[in-house]
Amino acid sequence: MLGFIRERNKILDAFLRREGRGTGWEDGCMDESCLSTDAKYRCQDCFVRRLLCHACMVERYQDEPLHIIEEWRDNYFHPCSLASLSENRRVQLVHPPAQYCNFPDGPHPMVVLDNNGIHQLEIDFCGCVGAPSICDQVIDIGWYPATKTAPETCATLSLLKRFHTLNLQARVSAYDFYNSLEVVSERGGMQVVPDRREQFTLIAREYRHVQQCKRAGRGHDELLHGIKATAPGECGIDCRACPVPGVNIPDEYTPEDAWLYQLLLSQDANFKLKGRDTSSRDKDPSLGPGFAYVVANDQYLAHLSKYVDEDEISHCVAFAALWRANNKRAKGLRTTGIASVSCSRHEVFRKNGTGDLQKGERYSNIDYLFFMSIIGIALSSILVSYDIACQWSINFWKRAKKMPSYLQLPPGLRIQFKVPKFHLPLHVKKCHGPYSFNYTKGVGRTDGEGVERNWSWLNMIVRSVSVMGPGSREDTIDDFCGYANWRKTVGFGNSLLRKLVLAIPKAILHGQAFQAFTEGVREGHEDELEAWGEEIKAWEVDSEKKCPYEYPEEQEARRRERTSIQAADLQRKRTQTLSLIQRFRDEQVHFMPGLKSHLEGLQSSSDTESTSRPEDMKLHLPSAWPATLRQTLCITGLPEEEERLRAAQAWDALRELRRQLRTRMLAHQFKRAHISGQAAYTKSQQLHNSIEQRIRAAATSYKTARAALLSLRGPGEWETDLRVLTNQDIRGMNEWTLNEQEKEEDRRARNIVGADELDEFGEVIERTVRFNLEMGEGNRFLSWIWYAGGAGAGSTTDEGKLHNAERWREELLLVDEEMRRVLGYCGWKAAWWEARAGARTNVPHDVAEGLRAYATEQAARERHWQSGWQAKWAAVRERARAALLDEGVDFARDPAIRVELDDEVPYGEDREGDNFHELD
Repeated sequence: MLGFIRERNKILDAFLRREGRGTGWEDGCMDESCLSTDAKYRCQDCFVRRLLCHACMVERYQDEPLHIIEEWRDNYFHPCSLASLSENRRVQLVHPPAQYCNFPDGPHPMVVLDNNGIHQLEIDFCGCVGAPSICDQVIDIGWYPATKTAPETCATLSLLKRFHTLNLQARVSAYDFYNSLEVVSERGGMQVVPDRREQFTLIAREYRHVQQCKRAGRGHDELLHGIKATAPGECGIDCRACPVPGVNIPDEYTPEDAWLYQLLLSQDANFKLKGRDTSSRDKDPSLGPGFAYVVANDQYLAHLSKYVDEDEISHCVAFAALWRANNKRAKGLRTTGIASVSCSRHEVFRKNGTGDLQKGERYSNIDYLFFMSIIGIALSSILVSYDIACQWSINFWKRAKKMPSYLQLPPGLRIQFKVPKFHLPLHVKKCHGPYSFNYTKGVGRTDGEGVERNWSWLNMIVRSVSVMGPGSREDTIDDFCGYANWRKTVGFGNSLLRKLVLAIPKAILHGQAFQAFTEGVREGHEDELEAWGEEIKAWEVDSEKKCPYEYPEEQEARRRERTSIQAADLQRKRTQTLSLIQRFRDEQVHFMPGLKSHLEGLQSSSDTESTSRPEDMKLHLPSAWPATLRQTLCITGLPEEEERLRAAQAWDALRELRRQLRTRMLAHQFKRAHISGQAAYTKSQQLHNSIEQRIRAAATSYKTARAALLSLRGPGEWETDLRVLTNQDIRGMNEWTLNEQEKEEDRRARNIVGADELDEFGEVIERTVRFNLEMGEGNRFLSWIWYAGGAGAGSTTDEGKLHNAERWREELLLVDEEMRRVLGYCGWKAAWWEARAGARTNVPHDVAEGLRAYATEQAARERHWQSGWQAKWAAVRERARAALLDEGVDFARDPAIRVELDDEVPYGEDREGDNFHELD
């Protein structure tokens, strides 16, 4: 900006210079072949704004009726139309500019909306024998008519394309866009322009529908049935990374690989997308009922009419209050919201998976939309997540039998029901095991919350669609769902690559962590480990059995006596500690006879030991002195005896630390489930404070013992088991370490509310961990303290947290399979377009050429994606296969793979980030 500040005066002069005639006008008309000296016309829309005479301007621009011409008059440029400069003010269609029609049909007044403003013209249609229809005549020159017989308003296709893009990408409404055209055309109130707002809205809606059918290949229908014969969902965009039978998955596969080809779906309701009762379907019908994502209304209502008295789905979750609030104020509404189904892993809206909710969230609505989204899919297994799947799955198969004949499921289809990870902790405890993604085989790191992220996109048009008629509302939602799917399709090259780059190190590290933990537990607990493994296998076969991942109720944390930290109590403890140290010093003389004289030689007269804080007084044990002094200070064998005791102290402290961390975890679970009210909360907080004190005491004991061992033994292999203990290592199995940003946020929040916690010596306690609340945070790793010395003793249920290792390995396999499916779909789609290039016969040659050109262009795009993505993913996929073959592979010896991500145009929420990733 400093450069701009230095040059801004010159830039301002350049802007002002453009307001005048510039240079060269003194020589007359700037046309090379013209000798006229009266040059006073210029075109605003041309690249070179040359000043021309009247005759040259008419000759050059008779085929550009929408260019804005300016005339130099009264010492400034006045806008004028090209028609006002010509004796023949009419624009002749079909014929070339220099050729006149023998049977002109006109003049017809026409208002044309273009990117540069609103134009008023007079049009002559061609009336020659064999001339195209009026509609074809205006479309052939790039205009779209508001009516198809005697149009008086048109919009250019370039304007419609721009509006369509701005509407989808920037959520610019038709109202605001048209207002901008009026502002451009009025020139500050100096010109009056006609109002064509309603016509523009109608044109934009029709254009959007025609484009949707064109992109779906409806114009290439070899049976010539046209748009009316569009099959349900045919205009929707598939998720090419999901399994599509006959397209991107093998016809046969082994039962062991079946999980790779199951379909993962998410569904949810959105009560923000309400619709007011502003019109009727007779006045505002949908242009493509059931063509893409929103189900056809007639069939939908016919099904719902059988369940008019049905109750809404009950909720067992803590979101129930919010859900009830969303359903209030339904008076005057045609719909209280919408429900939608999308794929869980890629967040792509499913075809025919979206529909209105007439009265809350009812079984009949959700069932119909789910069945419509999967009908015709010849797969053996589907997993669907829903925030109230625990209720919805009850009697699901009984309701399925009552569905219409066209929605009957194929025999042998297996459907699993899960609850999204964010929603699961708020369910009752019995839902946690059976409906958890973390404990489900074959889902990788899927969280089931994809449909919620889709709502953030659709919620941006809430205000617009709430006042639309029923048809306009459905067409708009269809359009925005399609655009979201298209952007995700274009972004597969980056999104899948990011997932694979993340999954490779996670799968390796979690696999190694799981192996280390298992080896630590197996020693001395092999029978318990084997029994727990059998429980897991049995539960995975029959989820009705006891879930081995759940914590038994009898393991509720025990309440300890109250330990309030008061100054008097602290002084009493210090007095007792000082007395013990004095007694220890009296005995120390016999075991370390040379210590007293050595200390007297080191101390000066001013070096008197303070007894006000006995916890800081040094005990001068053998480990406190270098090895060369121990022989002169200690009796024989004393250092070895301290070494033996210190090792025992370290292991005891580590076991006590793990025990207290388990207690803290159970206390938190009990608090969330049972504690309510200020009094109960205060008492529970006292318990938690006492647990935290014991955790800090155990950690301090371990650190002291290890430091002594390091002095006595020196560095060695023993450090593999007894590692350095940091604050980040002190965490339970369901806790994660806070990063620096999270720590700063926690400090800031506690400062605001004045909630800093102090230890017994008045020091501020910094939080280093956060409780997982059973969210299954697979990006965090288990602390090393749970690996060492048989950490799993007495707590086999804690091993369930290591499902992360299996889920990350599945994620690696799934992403690699999704890449293969995307490439397979691209090849299939390219062949599909190529086959349709000449599918329609007996059509005019110009139509046939357009059909071939469009199909060839689409096929070329698919081939480009296929080859580009295959090359882009090759190196990382190779690294992933190596990781799958050997989880212990050391990639540090291999060169890093530098992965460059393409620039993406974000939609919805802005996404910022580095475009480079390195995979070591």
